[in-house]
Amino acid sequence: MKRFIKPVKAAFLASVMTSVAVPAFAQADLAGAIRVGEQATRKAEQTQERINQLDDERSDMVREFRTLLQQKDAAALYTRQQERVVASQENELASLQEQLGRVEEIKAQMVPMMMDMIAAIKTFYAADLPFKDPTDDGKIDVRADRYEKLDEVMSRGDVSPAERYRLIIQAFQSEMEYGRTIATYQDDITLADGSVKTVDVFRYGRVALVYVTKDRKQLGRWDRDSKQWVDLPASYKSEILKGIRIADKVATPSIMMAPVVKLSAQ
Repeated sequence: MKRFIKPVKAAFLASVMTSVAVPAFAQADLAGAIRVGEQATRKAEQTQERINQLDDERSDMVREFRTLLQQKDAAALYTRQQERVVASQENELASLQEQLGRVEEIKAQMVPMMMDMIAAIKTFYAADLPFKDPTDDGKIDVRADRYEKLDEVMSRGDVSPAERYRLIIQAFQSEMEYGRTIATYQDDITLADGSVKTVDVFRYGRVALVYVTKDRKQLGRWDRDSKQWVDLPASYKSEILKGIRIADKVATPSIMMAPVVKLSAQ
């Protein structure tokens, strides 16, 4: 708002300048009129200052009102967004509640499936080469112990279905890994003649399982058909010993010859 100009004081000053020409008795009235004019001017100034103050306050209130409008719009936008989030969470909660209602049904279906998986892998284990996976001290056959534990966890109530399933999958993965690796270990085996000897056993993945005696004079392989150890000719000795050194990490990996027997699929 425009500020008022103050012309009143100038007018009264001009009157003072002309008062010298008037008689003395009129000067007193003129002085009183000047005082009244000055008072009116001061009141006008005060009024103008009040008007300016009110104008500033109005501007502040307009700015505050606009700020509140922006905050209101932001709050409305946030509310709509949160309503969508709540609706999504309610849908998810409904889905989870439905799934929880099917937990018992799923558990009932999982148990027969896991039993079938265990039966299948144990059948494969029984028909496979009879190699062992001993611990570092040689006291435990990890492979045989794994299948005993599978039977145990299926009968325990404190083992969750998820943990049972994990152990079964772990057993399948371990069996797959045996087919891609070589290994050697010491074992007491029963030969075809019924004698028991301590030998070094070497496994070519799942291709062949062979042994050589400690004195390196006798060697043989596991025969899948007769399910017993049979002798091998001495020509395989150097290859078997090389494989044992590679498995023990005292020789660099290289091509090895294995006593492979042709398999027929039934």
